[in-house]
Amino acid sequence: MTSFLKNNVKIDKKWSAITVIIVLLLGIPVFTILVKLIDGPGESWGHITKYLLSDYIFNSLYLIIACTIFTLILGVLSAWFVSAYDFPLRKMLQWLLILPLAVPNYLTAYAYAGIFDYNGTYERIVSYIIHNDSVWHIEIMSIWGLAFVLSISLYPYVYLAARSFFAYQSNTQIKAAQVLGASRFRTFRTIVLPLARPAIVGGLFLVLMEVLTDYGATYYYGVSTFTTAIFRSWFALGEPETAVYLSAILCLLIVFLIFLERVLRGKKRYNSKGDNAQPLERKPLNAKFRLIFVFLAFTPVLLGFAAPVAQMLYWASFTAREVWSSGFLDLMGTSLYLSFIAAFICIMVSIFLIYGAIWSRSKTIANFSKVTILGYAVPGVVIAVGVMIPTLIFDKSLINFTSQYFGWSMGLLINGSIIGLLFAYLVRFLAVAYNPIEASVTKTGSTFEQVAQVLGIKRWKRMLQINVPLNRMGLISGGILVFVDVMKELPLTLLLKPYGIMTLSVKAFEYASDERIAESALPALFIIATGLIPIILLNRLINA
Repeated sequence: MTSFLKNNVKIDKKWSAITVIIVLLLGIPVFTILVKLIDGPGESWGHITKYLLSDYIFNSLYLIIACTIFTLILGVLSAWFVSAYDFPLRKMLQWLLILPLAVPNYLTAYAYAGIFDYNGTYERIVSYIIHNDSVWHIEIMSIWGLAFVLSISLYPYVYLAARSFFAYQSNTQIKAAQVLGASRFRTFRTIVLPLARPAIVGGLFLVLMEVLTDYGATYYYGVSTFTTAIFRSWFALGEPETAVYLSAILCLLIVFLIFLERVLRGKKRYNSKGDNAQPLERKPLNAKFRLIFVFLAFTPVLLGFAAPVAQMLYWASFTAREVWSSGFLDLMGTSLYLSFIAAFICIMVSIFLIYGAIWSRSKTIANFSKVTILGYAVPGVVIAVGVMIPTLIFDKSLINFTSQYFGWSMGLLINGSIIGLLFAYLVRFLAVAYNPIEASVTKTGSTFEQVAQVLGIKRWKRMLQINVPLNRMGLISGGILVFVDVMKELPLTLLLKPYGIMTLSVKAFEYASDERIAESALPALFIIATGLIPIILLNRLINA
């Protein structure tokens, strides 16, 4: 078999070409943004740079700094509590602390707007407790309120990264520090945190990506950022060129964050575990500290999940019948349909890219195929702009061609259609399906593939009879993750959805924008329910 395989190492040009074509197609949105920069900005660009750009930059930096501080405190301390100490309900807290990821940022923002509204839940509860109607009003609809909402929604990214590291943190260094007289807090600050830095920064980078690309919460709280400016330039001003320039600046900010992390890391290397290292031992707490630790560990869960969900359930208790009777089943069916189709497409394209790279027998093609997963690092609103421009150009060219040579006119084929929306989902979320499928393919290896090749079984039969069954868990995991991401995606769907098509996320946004925030509860609860699926799977994977 070895000699047979050695005689078949010649690069397969057909599969190399297929892989390259897929990668180039998926790269069109980002390539469009780069090309359109040459055309220059729109007429309002001078006004934006003079009066508004500084606000966009200041607000973005403020949110970055504030969310960095809050998410590090919530995420790192929570991870350390459940990893290093033994106290009641610790095992339950391990997965409860992940739950805020099931609630999209904009839904948490709507809930807290209702909680702290005039005569809202907060004021009614406090006035009942103190028996006084004069309650200090908390103005949550501000930039600090937005930073708070984003932080309690996104801290699980830091928590998961830190917890994964702490769970396998070597106990050897900690014992050595204690022998030298260091307190547990000093050991945590001087040894554990520096070693955990790469993992924590990785989680923090995901937080900052979400902060910079958020639209629903930012728009509703009235904070001007690059994402809201892109929407305003495209829809209010009708200047796609200006939207492109703002999109490019937003991408540069993200690239700058990546570069900054690399510079701060320098040439340092982090290794916390040797061959003889002992796993981290949890320290039992005495009675007086147990209650404090339980309270501190439960606080992020209460703020990021329990409070917003409770507010949504309260709203749904008196608005569900009205919302349900207004075509909610059709709305739910559309969201499920789009999410399922997008998940299926992402799985199929991932399989083609992974096995196309394998069958091409070219390391260059294999590396090139992974360029497509970078789309997840590009903000959804930027991808939407990058899809709208080329699809509009293509549709107009097609209309002119059919009108000139066949004498009949047709409408837009891709732009403003489900095809364009699904293509944008593919570009945005391909990495979500690609990574677990690639991990599964790498784990199962190529032994069965090689044996089937020696036996002369065709590639399509090998794919259906061997590769798909062997990697079904990776396929299912990738599909579920894409399904949930599409269900809660807002800015991309808001920009590209066809006329007359409505999803749960867009409907919740429209209710909130029309000052009917209570009506947003039912679609919000359905989105949250679907978001719990990957949370459960993720917790099982961590504890496996």
